[in-house]
Amino acid sequence: MKIAGIDVGIRSFKLAIIEDQLIYIGDYEKEKLRGVFAVGIDAPLSFPKEGMLRDCEKKLIKLGIRLFPSGAQFFRDITLRGIEIAQEIRKEGIEVFEVYPYASRVLMKIAPKAKKRTKRGVAEIIEALKKFIELPELTHDEVDAVISALTVREFLQGRGFVLSGKDGEIILPTERD
Repeated sequence: MKIAGIDVGIRSFKLAIIEDQLIYIGDYEKEKLRGVFAVGIDAPLSFPKEGMLRDCEKKLIKLGIRLFPSGAQFFRDITLRGIEIAQEIRKEGIEVFEVYPYASRVLMKIAPKAKKRTKRGVAEIIEALKKFIELPELTHDEVDAVISALTVREFLQGRGFVLSGKDGEIILPTERD
């Protein structure tokens, strides 16, 4: 079953498609999603009903996972783009999930302390990811796209859970030893 992950950025979106292995990594193009069963999007897919945090984000914080609040002004454009992409993909009949790659890294023990914005940090994350999937050299945005797809795969295979509330939900993988 083909699963995709999308990292929503300010200027570009990265797409990863996996099955048993990495099938595609690169810029997001809707046409590439043909044959994909489900997509994980690394962006908030809703806004908080009140305040800066959605209920699901408050639950992430209780799990000890840090995050940027989806209600923050600087995050607004990414949230709007994530919502737009999710709607576009759902129109194609593909299931869409909100994911948070950093939370997945923490729960799956994928180099959670590595700094993804450094060359060394990305290399540590890729090395840790190799226990799940073989990867070439990637940018940090591409790594997030791959982790987004892995999160959905874990969830669909019964190794995940949903954090939900009145204003959104995020799927997460089950914690690993």
